[in-house]
Amino acid sequence: MARVSVKIFSVLCGVVGGWASALSFIDSVGSMPAGAAGNWRMWDLASGTASNPYARAHFLIEGRVPPAQSLFQVYTNSLDDEGSTLSSGCVYKIAASDLESRWWSLSVGPLNSQDKDSSAAVTSDEVVRGPDRSLDVAMARYPVAGNWIRPATEGTLTLQLVVSNVDEPQAAGDLKLPTVQRVSC
Repeated sequence: MARVSVKIFSVLCGVVGGWASALSFIDSVGSMPAGAAGNWRMWDLASGTASNPYARAHFLIEGRVPPAQSLFQVYTNSLDDEGSTLSSGCVYKIAASDLESRWWSLSVGPLNSQDKDSSAAVTSDEVVRGPDRSLDVAMARYPVAGNWIRPATEGTLTLQLVVSNVDEPQAAGDLKLPTVQRVSC
């Protein structure tokens, strides 16, 4: 009886260890740092690369279909510029100045919430720019003047920037990604 218990325990440890390592690899191997500074990560969806299955699994685990690499590039960020985790209880300023030549979408997730009052995305089609063509978006639970996205959940958040590839996919450092500054908590 003791042998059977040890074998069952060993199998359970193997299953739990395998699941934990798979989740760790999905978040670390499927993406790479994007840009020279900041906490944005680019998901490598190019076919034929070693990280492709992990990048696709990142989207599938969240219940989303991965976008085609030839059409869009996806960047995610779960930290502000100071390295703190993004929280729904705080107000953030997301600023960019070099996203004007292509279509893009900035959203805050997770997006599968049942919160009907959330406005968890803003796109280049509907955004209001400053006189110098700069872009400022506020992320807060309560209304803020100007461009505003409201998270659909409480707790930690992840920003997702989807950028259209007009001619060819951008290299990880070619696109100047937005800054994310904590205003208040």
